[in-house]
Order: sequence, then C-alpha cells, then structure tokens
Amino acid sequence: MNSKKINICVFCGSMKGNNSIYCSEAKKLGSIISKNKWNLIFGGGKNGLMGSVAEGFDSSKADIISIIPKNLNDKEVLFPSPNKKILVKNLFFRKEKMIALADFIIVLPGGIGTLDELLDVLSLNNLSKKAKKLIVLNINQYWDPLRDLIYYLNNNQFIYDIKKSHFNFIDTVDKTVKFIKNNL
Repeated sequence: MNSKKINICVFCGSMKGNNSIYCSEAKKLGSIISKNKWNLIFGGGKNGLMGSVAEGFDSSKADIISIIPKNLNDKEVLFPSPNKKILVKNLFFRKEKMIALADFIIVLPGGIGTLDELLDVLSLNNLSKKAKKLIVLNINQYWDPLRDLIYYLNNNQFIYDIKKSHFNFIDTVDKTVKFIKNNL
C-alpha cells in the first residue's frame, strides 16, 4: 500500500437535524477516520454534524484540515483546533479545494449546501476519467429520496452512466470504513 496519507473529505450539515442518531454517527465517523490514521478534510465548522465529526476526531493520530471561506472565518462558528486551516475566497472555492484534496468523499445528512456538494461531485465524476470515490452515508434512510431520484434519472436515460459516477449508498459507518479499506 502507498505510504501517502489518505484524505477523507466529509460533506455534512452545519445543523444537527431532528434525530440524535445523525450527530452520534457523525462523531463515530470522525473517531474511526482518525483511528485509521486518515486525514479529515471538512468545512471547519463547530456546529451541527460538521462539529460532531470534528469532535470525534483525534488530531494526535492524523490531521484535521479545515477549509474555510474568508467570510466565514469567525471564531464563534469555527472548530477551535484544526491541525491545518486553509482560507479560500468563497464557498465555491471551498468545495473545489475539498474535492481536490480528497481521496474519498463521504456525504452525511445535510441541507442545501450538502446537496450542492454531493451533486457537484456526482457531476464531476460523470465527466471525469479519474473519479472520486463517493460514499453517501445513508443514516436513518436520510438519502433514500435522492437515491430514488438518481436512479429515476438514470432509468430515463438522463445520466450517462451511473456506474461511472462512483456513487455508493452505504447505511452504516462500519460498512463505510470497510468500503474505504477495500478500495485503497
């Protein structure tokens, strides 16, 4: 195996959602990412699922890298102790930087911003020869409606090739880690 550190990008909500399982699974994911000595790339926030992933992460085992738009560089909303903080011009450049650094991308529940990030990766993967491995962590069946929509689009031939998109719906953190290990 390559000695390069694996970078795991996590896209997720800056809110907690209406079920405590979202935060507990996000925290578990952060813990398991660091336990495997993989770097965490995330949006830098301390609130919601973003904060839960970071809270679970042990930065003595691997790096936690915050990608933050300059207009959101506010101590009140940022996770206080990343190993590395990268400031970018705006949300568009944050997404671009996070995707560029990632070896794997995991999408947890979230809102419009998370959906935008997920769909951008899907679009890029569909057009790219070197696609990113995309894991949609479908906690509590949160992403079922999106999965159904994507397959509906595919069945109606509005997506070139769903397999080319490296689009993986996985329902637990443990299965997500197994998928990553099997695809290193």
